Amino acid sequence: MWRADPSQILAAIVLDLLVGDPRGWPHIARLTGELSVRYEAVLTRRAQRSVALGVVFWGLVTGTIFAGYTIAYWFCARLGATWLLNTLIIYQAIAVMDLHRHVRAVFVPLATGNLAEARSRLAWIVGRDTETLNEPEISRAAIESVAESLTDAIVAPLFWSVIAGGPGALIYRTANTLDSMVGHRTNVYEKFGKASARIDDLLNWVPARICAIFLCLFHSARCWRAISQEAASHASPNAGWSEAAMAHALGVRLGGDNHYDGLPVHGPVFNPSGRVAGTMDIARSLKWMWWIAGACAGFFLLISFFLSSLPANFTHLIQKLQEFS
Repeated sequence: MWRADPSQILAAIVLDLLVGDPRGWPHIARLTGELSVRYEAVLTRRAQRSVALGVVFWGLVTGTIFAGYTIAYWFCARLGATWLLNTLIIYQAIAVMDLHRHVRAVFVPLATGNLAEARSRLAWIVGRDTETLNEPEISRAAIESVAESLTDAIVAPLFWSVIAGGPGALIYRTANTLDSMVGHRTNVYEKFGKASARIDDLLNWVPARICAIFLCLFHSARCWRAISQEAASHASPNAGWSEAAMAHALGVRLGGDNHYDGLPVHGPVFNPSGRVAGTMDIARSLKWMWWIAGACAGFFLLISFFLSSLPANFTHLIQKLQEFS
């Protein structure tokens, strides 16, 4: 169940490239979102939103999802279909094509001067206010979405698929969705969503740095010190890494001030000496996304092949030792 299988990871990647995320199909994120709304309503009906209640909430949603997976695994085991089940789970955890399509939907109208359509499409992928953004601000927001999603939609799902197979991908996608649902620093969710936010931070800690390392290797390793310093200034322990690395890779300035529900939020600036982002930088960020996605897919597949061969290697080593003794 928990074993990393390179064939499942490879098949999941191919499925994502061919199919993407068809609308209306059952999906881990949509199921998690529905459970989140229902459990939150039940738990907060008579109890205050506290950190402890948030922990219970996270456990209930994740436990329900994993219980459903366990039942499905039991049935699939009797049909000889566990490989297919885990492949579908990993496929739903990654979202390369979906990210590409959403960002392209912002880039195309922006390139033709249709700011209204670009703002509308941008609102699908970012949480900030988009109604009054100009061309450079729309470009910056789209690029930042690509940078952050490099970790959430590509590197982290692959990382946890290698570490713990289908269950690892399932738990990661569930935790990441819960963070997007309740992991907000607002009066309502500051305490209740703390557990969801912290668990997501923990699961993304290593993948975020892997993402930054690959961007650095492809661009210039000399930027690493600046990237690490700028990433440390971000409120999130992970989001700043990919954004800072993308800013240096493109030579643009990212981060800064944004508005959420009409209120200004001040954020760190990445690559402050860079130029203002433009429309074509969105296309360039997508090219970087595909470079990193391909490199990480190859890297994690190699690790998965190595891990899957460990038992055989150990058996061979023991046999050799017995021969010498």
